[in-house]
Amino acid sequence: MTTSERGTIRIAESRLWETFGSIGLLSAHRGLAPWPYTNWGRASRRSLMRADVTIPGWLVHLYRVSGGTLPSFLLPVPSSAPQAGLAEEIATLRSVSPARVREELERWFPQGVPVEVRPLHADPEARIAELCAFLPRYWRAALAPFGGPLRAVTEDDILLRARVLATEGPEKLLGGLRGRLSRHGEVLRLNVRTPGGYGPGGTVPGGGGPGGGTGVGAGSPHGSRVVLVPLVFGRGASLVGSAPNGVTAVSYQAEGAAVLAGEIQPGRRADEPARGDRLEILLGRSRAAVVRALVAPTTTSDLATALGLAPSTVSEHLTSLVAAGVVRRRRAGVRVLYELDGSGVVLLRHLDNWRRVNAPSCETS
Repeated sequence: MTTSERGTIRIAESRLWETFGSIGLLSAHRGLAPWPYTNWGRASRRSLMRADVTIPGWLVHLYRVSGGTLPSFLLPVPSSAPQAGLAEEIATLRSVSPARVREELERWFPQGVPVEVRPLHADPEARIAELCAFLPRYWRAALAPFGGPLRAVTEDDILLRARVLATEGPEKLLGGLRGRLSRHGEVLRLNVRTPGGYGPGGTVPGGGGPGGGTGVGAGSPHGSRVVLVPLVFGRGASLVGSAPNGVTAVSYQAEGAAVLAGEIQPGRRADEPARGDRLEILLGRSRAAVVRALVAPTTTSDLATALGLAPSTVSEHLTSLVAAGVVRRRRAGVRVLYELDGSGVVLLRHLDNWRRVNAPSCETS
């Protein structure tokens, strides 16, 4: 388990959280999953069907009524131990007390636990045991074939965030999490809502502070009070877990989820080109994705959002493509737009064999 720490903020990888994030994506979309998860969604559904693995109905219902979050009893705070993995996290999940399960469910559903979730409320021990048996089977069928790209994206994102934390401080780091967490002096505010208004929605629990926020100053007796968990399947997910010592863990979308956009071959490295894809073989996977996305003028930030790449990575690719004469840069008011130049159009037309992407209808000079 890869981690990075500074003061009261820690960044940690979690296979369990990634697993729940992917289950949430499948639960929210009964048909095709959105880009860049479409191909993964197709492959994982086929694999799950072949392996006869079915997501528990109560878990699907929790996702659908909550808009992408889960009760914290399902989300143990990731450990900083380097040897920790899915099995260790599942062991922690298995130890959750039935009383805690019932209490959180009743707070989630103050008007009464819905019929779909009553099996979990009625016998938490049995349902959690079944969940712990299901999770490794799900991982092997749906995620293990893509383990290489998933690991590479997560590790790269942790290194990126750790560098920001070390060189620019917590405010800059938190500002890049798209509003999930905000810091006001020594108070962290968590912007997540849950059914019934219960739980961590609005604040980070575990301490005092204005508005119910939590002070996370360097003098905290628990050391790292906030754990940030990057998820490749973090889009639309708002996972929040807490530990008895006051530490809170929060998921966020990792940069680089676009590695799942193509026809990924299991075990391939994050930027390894697809077999037979001439554009990716020439440019590399992420740079080819930038070229394909420039069939219409766009900005660096819009490209980064669309492709799931770090803005710094997109900027580096654009600088190289402009220098090579493949892309041109122009200003439109306050915005700087990038688009394919004439040679870029020719390159795309002659080398692109990704049928879902059309070359521009006219060339620019």
